[in-house]
Amino acid sequence: MDIDQKRLTDTFLPKVELTGRVGYMDTRINYTSPEFGIPRVPPLFPGMMVPSQNNTLGISGFSGASKLQASVVLYSGGKVGHLKKALNEKKLSQQELLSSSKNEVITSIAKIYDQFALVHQSKKVLDESKKRLEINRKTAEKALGYGLITPYDFKKIELAQVTLDTKMIEYEGKRELLITQLHILTGMDKERIAEIEPDLQVLNYVVEDKSIENRPEIKALNHGIAAAEYKIKAEKTWWIPKVQLSTSLSYFGLYGDHIQTSND
Repeated sequence: MDIDQKRLTDTFLPKVELTGRVGYMDTRINYTSPEFGIPRVPPLFPGMMVPSQNNTLGISGFSGASKLQASVVLYSGGKVGHLKKALNEKKLSQQELLSSSKNEVITSIAKIYDQFALVHQSKKVLDESKKRLEINRKTAEKALGYGLITPYDFKKIELAQVTLDTKMIEYEGKRELLITQLHILTGMDKERIAEIEPDLQVLNYVVEDKSIENRPEIKALNHGIAAAEYKIKAEKTWWIPKVQLSTSLSYFGLYGDHIQTSND
């Protein structure tokens, strides 16, 4: 886009063009001169008749030509101005789309970090459950030894242990997945993310502006429409006269030339 902007600016810069060519010319011209008479002028000239003649004129030699031309645009009919505005609107549209993409990334990071905090909090619950289960196991072992519970009741403790182990495996898998996602989105090292101990807090916020007009997508669309309108205006300037100054200097020469006629 910066290149397009520079091209528009260069429209009003003077342009100088130098061209040249070298060639060899060999030309033959056949011509016939009609018979004509020269009137007498007494007593100075008695008059005479010049007979008809056929002749061939030959010209050969190396030819060289060069041309220097300079021009400058003084007024483009408003086309360049409209195109500059169109480029500016297009640039603003792309900036808004970039802002929208950044907002999407920030939102994704916030959601994943929130899940990471919840998973971290669930680890505390699992650790607490593990402690209680260990206490219950010891109590159940004593009760089984005294015959206070049946082996079936003791199996419930073992089932609870298997369930807890399964939840611990699920926790490790979710935690590793969330760490990987945060690493991809933020570029932070996984080791550094793993050391984070997030604290869950309630966040209260008030949406002051509920209008969609301030959304980056809407702004980008509006700038895109404005860019298209300026392009249309630029195309409509075709009938407006343009002002341009132009001057040129040309040179033509024949070198090593040889001119002869059939009568020479």
